[in-house]
Amino acid sequence: MHMVRFDPFRDMRVLHRCMGHPQSRRSTDSSESSENEAMAPSWIPSVDVFEAENEIVLRAELPGLSEEDVEITLENGRLSVKGEKKLEKEEVEGEYRRVESRYGSFFRSFAVPNTIDREKIEATFEKGVLQVSLPKAEAAKPQRIDVKVN
Repeated sequence: MHMVRFDPFRDMRVLHRCMGHPQSRRSTDSSESSENEAMAPSWIPSVDVFEAENEIVLRAELPGLSEEDVEITLENGRLSVKGEKKLEKEEVEGEYRRVESRYGSFFRSFAVPNTIDREKIEATFEKGVLQVSLPKAEAAKPQRIDVKVN
């Protein structure tokens, strides 16, 4: 079953952009016209986070991006992933009837527990999937304590 994140104000933001509402305009460095900007879809990549015995793993689906397009930071107990998928201009005969490809800047931020070993964090990027492994510090791993009987 496919789950979709509910955003009750999305339609209102789209309407504001289409009407040229000044408060809803996004600042951008590109020289695209405001008409194209109003039709540009927002993009929030899908992220899965799971916890194993020795680590916490974050997987983000970033199709069409490379490792150079993504920046990962860990600061003040928050892991942040940001990047940008740029719209590639291509010459086609005719006009587009529908564009469903998502593009634009994205930013995701996740709270990280203090029990992470910051020196051993690893990130890999393969086939459009970013995986960040956050190993747990030795002190944070469960420890078995034997009960002694008198």
